[in-house]
Amino acid sequence: MLARLLRLAWLLRGAWHRVARPLTMGVRAIVVDRSDPAGPRVLLIRHSYVEGWHLPGGGVGRGETLADAAMRELREEAGLVADRPAQPLGIYARFRNGASDHVAVFVMTGWRGAVKPDGVEILEARFFPLDRLPAGLSPATGRRLEEFLGRRPIAERW
Repeated sequence: MLARLLRLAWLLRGAWHRVARPLTMGVRAIVVDRSDPAGPRVLLIRHSYVEGWHLPGGGVGRGETLADAAMRELREEAGLVADRPAQPLGIYARFRNGASDHVAVFVMTGWRGAVKPDGVEILEARFFPLDRLPAGLSPATGRRLEEFLGRRPIAERW
């Protein structure tokens, strides 16, 4: 039931964006685990209200820096506490459904805690090997990871 309400809220937000056309700022985090001898892994999440695997992230609150927002979202969505500053990768524009979103992507390599999604907004959070990403990876997440790995230039658009 709560997942349906979250999906409805997400759809209503899209309708509001088509009417109000607000400028919004969001963040995403590329959380890299280099401790596995098999190779680096990246944290991906699966929401209750939208399909696919995504980078953790969300909106920036008033009075909050972009890096602080990325670290807060990591804590809220995956239960991890960053113990190193987030390093910027890029800032992207996304113009869709009337919205004017800008998304800052950060790279994080140090944290404390164990992955623990809330089970309401975030159904699943897992580390995946960078060379074996899951089926259902969102196209934008795939592009950001390709940029992070240096396989494509950093774009301006999401």
